[in-house]
Amino acid sequence: MMRDDQTDTLLRSLDASAAGAPVDRLRAQLDLERILGAGRPERPAPQPHRKLRRTILVGAAAAVTAGLVALPAIGGGDPAFATWTQAPAALDPEQAESAAEDCRSSDRNTAGESAGAAVAIAERRGEWTTVILSGQDGFSAMCVTDGSLFGGSFGYSGSGPGTEPEPRGLLPAAMGMGSAGAGELSMVVGAAGADVAGVSYASRTHGEVTGSVANGHFVLWFPGDELQDYPSGGVELLVKYSDGSSGPVMASLDWANN
Repeated sequence: MMRDDQTDTLLRSLDASAAGAPVDRLRAQLDLERILGAGRPERPAPQPHRKLRRTILVGAAAAVTAGLVALPAIGGGDPAFATWTQAPAALDPEQAESAAEDCRSSDRNTAGESAGAAVAIAERRGEWTTVILSGQDGFSAMCVTDGSLFGGSFGYSGSGPGTEPEPRGLLPAAMGMGSAGAGELSMVVGAAGADVAGVSYASRTHGEVTGSVANGHFVLWFPGDELQDYPSGGVELLVKYSDGSSGPVMASLDWANN
């Protein structure tokens, strides 16, 4: 478990070791700092650009309250994300609702909002399913779940910027790196403008990673720690638009610093 209530309400990471072990607590704390920037104030960043990034992410931490209970990976699961795929497949309606119910039941700190939230995105990458729930007043929740035997899950829930993105823009709610029983994962998730039809990322390790876009939301994730130290200006994504055109968009958490 986490070391304090504040951390527990923000994020729990998964690890194959026993719950409550020291390595779990250390990994959970590090993951929280990497994704939501909730670092300790007595540990200033050593470089100017890192300090800016941390300031931005601290704002995001205040806006995005991760309240999902991590489901422990007892053992087994999908080791090293072996079944993960670069492009997702959509879940059928029955599978999507089942995954959504699992996600809602994992959310103990914003359970009221999750209970009334609708499925915005439901995708599969090998054994891994991802669900984005969307509710009122900018509420959203994400669950990434290993569906193999003894697999675990990772996610967050809370409110984003409270504003709509530009029609051809993206407005991330969370981005960075976390960990599951299978290892580290990088992700960008948030709101998509009305003209956005697709999104992808040119990964140094995996090549082109295609995200999912639906119902005003987008999500993109892949194995590894590539987004652990993304630039202070954000992460460049390639966005495809409904008119057939495409272009780069810088996904940034600048809104959290305003």
